[in-house]
Amino acid sequence: MQKKRWLGLVLLLILGLALTALTYVKTTGYKNDVAVITDYKIKDKLLKKETDIYGNKDEERRQYLHVKVLSGKYKGKTYTVTNTYIPSQLVSQKYRARQRVFIQIYKGVLALISPKRDWVLVLTLTMTFGLLLAIVGRRSWLLVFSLAVSWILFYILILWDVQVNGSGIVWMFSLADIVLSFFSLAIVQGINQKMLVTWLATLLGLFVSFWLCYAVIKLTGESYLNYEMGDYATQDVRGIFMAQTLLGVLGAVMDEATDIVSSLYELIQHKPHITVKELVQSGRTMGQEIMGPLINVLVLLFISEALPETILYFRDNNTIGTTFNFTMSLGATQSAVSAIGIVLTVVFATGCSLIFIKDKSSLKSELKAAIKGLEWGHKE
Repeated sequence: MQKKRWLGLVLLLILGLALTALTYVKTTGYKNDVAVITDYKIKDKLLKKETDIYGNKDEERRQYLHVKVLSGKYKGKTYTVTNTYIPSQLVSQKYRARQRVFIQIYKGVLALISPKRDWVLVLTLTMTFGLLLAIVGRRSWLLVFSLAVSWILFYILILWDVQVNGSGIVWMFSLADIVLSFFSLAIVQGINQKMLVTWLATLLGLFVSFWLCYAVIKLTGESYLNYEMGDYATQDVRGIFMAQTLLGVLGAVMDEATDIVSSLYELIQHKPHITVKELVQSGRTMGQEIMGPLINVLVLLFISEALPETILYFRDNNTIGTTFNFTMSLGATQSAVSAIGIVLTVVFATGCSLIFIKDKSSLKSELKAAIKGLEWGHKE
């Protein structure tokens, strides 16, 4: 089995590297023509330096490039073009020597569109699948298949959302969470008792935490939630924020529910006569171990996403309050909802395991004994 795994890994890497090379040299099938920068050393000239009133320094530079067309009507021709960019590359692009690029030629004038990066994506996927196969083994194909199904369902969901122009987006994404979580768990774990219990715990943690947060937001009049800062194009910005929150909570909650239910399931299998008290204590202990890292991961993801805008706001001498309201308020709210879901899922995952996985006869006898003990205590 070990030899087959390593043989499969070697074949995957060879195939992936071959596809990466083919993608790199591929020049047809694209919307725009493909070209290559023929320079081995690009001439780069400083045009001007700028300093604003806050002391922020920047400069404007110009590259002089020789570009050879590799596809289309002008294939084989070489053009000399200039590219003006700012080193921060916020709204401009710096090109490298021997880099392949997408271009557009109109009336004999060549315009650079963007670097050709599809081969980087193929290489990244090869490394990802290779690591999965090396660590997980044959089950890694189920993970890949689950990921592909999730992407397809998400794409269908986006098309549906665009078709109805965001109408009923909260209910749409609520239904999507139910479907996505079911297929993700069913493909990886199979449709069995453990999977169904995990699914139920996931949905309880997701929707209870979301509607609790929704109630709080409504009761507080949605204060300090600047929906317009989300860059949500032309659709209902509030609805898309809620949809984002639903998807974000699902990821954290499903991860935790899977860990707790799987661990308690194995514990019950190896120790069938485990008491209710011991099972609840085990679920609580696992939850305490998982909650901290999961919540920290959410916070770090939020901080990393907000970091570029936050730096820009602080460099322009904005206050902490202004910066938080315009760059962090939405992300902080989503992180808080996910954190609530993580805490509640410990209870739901443990409770669902107790009700649906624990042996019913022993559970009933323990409950009867507990009730009887309470009655005797009351009489005394």
